[in-house]
Amino acid sequence: MLMKEQKRKPAKIQSRFVLGVLADQQLMNTLVNASRQTWIPSFRHDIFYFVGKRRGNSVRFPSKSNIVELPVDDNEYPPVNKTFSMWAYFHQQHLSRYNYFIAIDADTYVNVKNLQIMLNSIKCQNCYVGHPATGEPYERARLGLSAPYCLGMGYVIARNTLRRFAPNVNVCRQSTITNHSDTELGRCIYRFASGISCSRVSTALERVMYTTNKQGAIIPFRRDSHGRLQIEFPEAPPTRFFKAALVHPLKTSHAIYQFHRQVKLQLRPVLPPAFLSGSCVANPVIQNETFPQNRHVLECRLEIPTQYPNHLRSLSAFVVTLHGYEKRLKRTINNFKKHNIHLQRFYGVSNIRSPNTTNMTDGEWSFRLTMIRLIQKVIDAKLQQVLIVEDDAIPHNRFSQLFKELFDNHRCKECVFGGILMLGSTTWASGWKTLDRYNNVEKGICRNICTGNYGSFAVLLNQAVLQPILAWLREKNMPQPYDHVFAHIARLGYPIRLTIPNLVASDTRHVSLIRPRPNHATFNNLTLRAKIHRWKIENYMFSPSNETE
Repeated sequence: MLMKEQKRKPAKIQSRFVLGVLADQQLMNTLVNASRQTWIPSFRHDIFYFVGKRRGNSVRFPSKSNIVELPVDDNEYPPVNKTFSMWAYFHQQHLSRYNYFIAIDADTYVNVKNLQIMLNSIKCQNCYVGHPATGEPYERARLGLSAPYCLGMGYVIARNTLRRFAPNVNVCRQSTITNHSDTELGRCIYRFASGISCSRVSTALERVMYTTNKQGAIIPFRRDSHGRLQIEFPEAPPTRFFKAALVHPLKTSHAIYQFHRQVKLQLRPVLPPAFLSGSCVANPVIQNETFPQNRHVLECRLEIPTQYPNHLRSLSAFVVTLHGYEKRLKRTINNFKKHNIHLQRFYGVSNIRSPNTTNMTDGEWSFRLTMIRLIQKVIDAKLQQVLIVEDDAIPHNRFSQLFKELFDNHRCKECVFGGILMLGSTTWASGWKTLDRYNNVEKGICRNICTGNYGSFAVLLNQAVLQPILAWLREKNMPQPYDHVFAHIARLGYPIRLTIPNLVASDTRHVSLIRPRPNHATFNNLTLRAKIHRWKIENYMFSPSNETE
């Protein structure tokens, strides 16, 4: 059997593992390309990609790409011949080079960290391990198996097992009784490798068998006329997917990019009720606000690298202001400077008329546009963290000490490491009603926010949230005031928490430029506002009187 492979240097040393990705020439440009830009760079073992021949001219692949063109139809489905040819290739070309051979489908996502844990646990000389299956009920009687085979989503075969069955793949190919490639491979191994059958691996391999719509209702999978699984990968996957070594299937490049970002950043989004069993979320408060029938949802705990800094000595910080408010700006800069926070001026836009399609004031619209410019500036500067305050922000008298204490608290560090820490909030009565409901479980200085937490006057942002914030700000279908972004980011699974007591308050003694209120006297009464937002005025660096231009 002749097989065409890109030229590669012969191996000098024997490697423990090799991965074979079963694909076709079209998938090489879609799913496999997405995998190459996500999880594959972290995979430290050799990889081969297996495709078939196409009618007419085949696609020309880059040299040194480890792409093997097998002498079978590239469009074959199910890929029975392609699967047998892949194992014949490994047997003929690389039997002595590797101890274990891993095979996955192109629509399988590899959680590299979890897969390595699984591979490290494999020490067998004669084995065939993966996700055991017994076949469709209507065909089990004629399979000739008294033990399971491994599902094609991903499995591992030891060298000795390959040595036993691979010389007989042509016999197996000519005696198939089903059109399932994984079933027929299992039958071949069982027949020619002394009754070896699939054994379960130590780390879970997850199959995506159903998803949900935006209302949380279950949408089961279906198959097309060729038997291919048709399913949309969930935007908010259950926790077990993140613990798995392999997840299958992810049918679009978008799904691979999305899930990889969730794995990499440890995102745990709000989940539909169907996915909650055994799961945790980043924010149980907003989870229960979104689906009120759920209670006692677990909070996920992020892993923070030990080398991650526990304080920010050179924190980049900006103060958002407008021209003409220099006195207020100077006061704010001086107040924070006393706590070793050096604010850089950022002048926003003003008097931009809001579109008729929104209910926002001109001030709210202008502030959104201002934040688009500022967030883009932070992204371009490649800042790891950034503190953004408004020019009426008032720090706590003990801001320096309280700020340092944040980095001794794991839940606070989770936000610094990969989310948002709101150092203050204009929380109203309805918001406090929600937060107070969780006083028995929300302990410490950093508490999960609810949808009623507003106030952009002092926030600490990690670079991980910058692009999602920018995408939300540029969304044209449902624009809202900027304050609503925090609940949105929390729903996506980022840790978003509020410091209680607030490390920063807001000077409310002037007319708001963002949303002016008709009853200025009441709304701008600092004593009343402090009571509502639970600020103890004497604890903050308020000036004796309102200093406005």
